[in-house]
Amino acid sequence: MMCESGFDLRQALDSCDDLDSLEFEMDSQSPLKCAAVMNRPHCDLYEGVKLEVSLQAHNMRQVAHLIIAMQRMKNTQRLQGTEFSDQELLNIMMENVIEESVVMTVQDQVDSGAVVYTSTSQEVKCNVADQYQKSLVLNEEALELQAMTLQGGSFQRRVQLNLSMYVTPSYSSGKGQPVTLGIVDTNLYLSCSSENGMPILQLEEVGDKLRLKHISAEDDLSRFLFLKRGTGLSMTTFESARYQGWFISTALQEREPVEMCTKQEANRITSFRVK
Repeated sequence: MMCESGFDLRQALDSCDDLDSLEFEMDSQSPLKCAAVMNRPHCDLYEGVKLEVSLQAHNMRQVAHLIIAMQRMKNTQRLQGTEFSDQELLNIMMENVIEESVVMTVQDQVDSGAVVYTSTSQEVKCNVADQYQKSLVLNEEALELQAMTLQGGSFQRRVQLNLSMYVTPSYSSGKGQPVTLGIVDTNLYLSCSSENGMPILQLEEVGDKLRLKHISAEDDLSRFLFLKRGTGLSMTTFESARYQGWFISTALQEREPVEMCTKQEANRITSFRVK
């Protein structure tokens, strides 16, 4: 049909499904009015955009301007639907790559939910004395360490300790360096176990040191692990990894056993010089 100024609506609506859905009628206020048939309220120009023709009559020039604008949009750019293609989805995922993190596998046989400590094979041989210069001496009969002040030629009685370093994926420097403490030239290691509900310090002989290569926090071997932490002024503490809050300590008196204690015990010394 032709409308005002010879404008052909069929040219503007060439993508409509049914041009016969539009009909025109005369009224007293306007030469032409455009109304939609009740069973076809809109016209699909292309996927994603719909032209809806109101049931209320409008000026024909307004309708023509709207149709011309929609036609120009169709001719000047290609509008896409709201759905994403497979390639578009792939591009979105590639542009938002999840940050990669590297986790060191320490032992396949150990439950991934458990914290595992792995030996670095790095050992440090050192002398240990408390803040009052009492050295550690091995009492072979009682199989325990004692703290006493040594002078002159008696220094040869003091024991040296091998500090073996460990790492773990969840390691935090604030908690201290995990270590095992072995007596040099022996198979004896310090351990912290529980007796009658109280943590105690013991010396244990370890025949196969490879057993200590990987230690799970949930394993009984965790009794051999201590957290070495600097406290300032070149002092160091050794906290049990298994019974946190309990520390290796010496008594104020001479020739007393080295034992475990909490920080609250004023009559025990928990700070050591490690050389």
